[in-house]
Amino acid sequence: MIKISNVTKKYSNGVISLDNVSLEIPRASILGLVGTNGAGKSTLLRILAGILKEDSGKVEISGEKIFENSAVKEKISFISDEGYLIPQFTLKMMADIYASVRKNFSYEKFNTLCEKMRLDKNRRISTFSKGMKRQGEVILALSSNTEYLFFDETFDGLDPIARESARQMIAECVLESNATVILSSHNLSEIENICDSIALLDAGRLIFHKSVMTALDDYKKYQVVFDEVCDFENVGAGFEKIQKSGKLLTFISSLDEEKVLIRINALVPERQIVYCESVPLSLEEIFSLEVEKSHIKF
Repeated sequence: MIKISNVTKKYSNGVISLDNVSLEIPRASILGLVGTNGAGKSTLLRILAGILKEDSGKVEISGEKIFENSAVKEKISFISDEGYLIPQFTLKMMADIYASVRKNFSYEKFNTLCEKMRLDKNRRISTFSKGMKRQGEVILALSSNTEYLFFDETFDGLDPIARESARQMIAECVLESNATVILSSHNLSEIENICDSIALLDAGRLIFHKSVMTALDDYKKYQVVFDEVCDFENVGAGFEKIQKSGKLLTFISSLDEEKVLIRINALVPERQIVYCESVPLSLEEIFSLEVEKSHIKF
């Protein structure tokens, strides 16, 4: 298990990158770490990889601290958003470097994944596209057979086919070896189908951490049609993103349909509801709503 307790990180320019973040990530799961650019995702991953040290709070993997702990770092693969492949080398040469420092590195897995991704392991990396470099980084990380895999903006630059292949490889890795994976992204659609849970960061704060299914069940978008035009005065209690147009009222609510109808009938008793429909929100819509609410709260 990864346990993050009240972690804060401030840079020398005074910018607070992480603000009292607490989070627990169970073993053999995939967490999607999402948020806008500058939300603190990369900082958190670098702390988890033992590259940075938190200013306050505590970060542990299997009960052990990470920073300056080589035994724990041996269990971690971290793929930075900045890229690190040596341009003059081939991917095979990079694999040799990995094998020299990763005792569980598998050439068999490396060769299989290169074939699956149609990536020439003997081609110089300087001739790779951005997407091909990202594929190579993923292959090297998975071939290392570490217990923890941290990917920062991993799918950035990948075309849809390569993106799906990378997601499939990561999912298979979790199933085969019980690895724990964290995928960070500012684009939720890239990772939502692979994750067990989602953590949303905004301006260094953890807005929420929920399973994907729980997050999707939390809110619904409602469309309510009345028998006549309404003024819809005082409808706001318990509802979000309200839109009013003639007989139609559209809003988002965490209440179930029965409670929604009871509340609407109480707010607009002089009108009859002739139609009510609810549809699930996408995760992107939910996160947009949660970020807006957090800005109001803070």
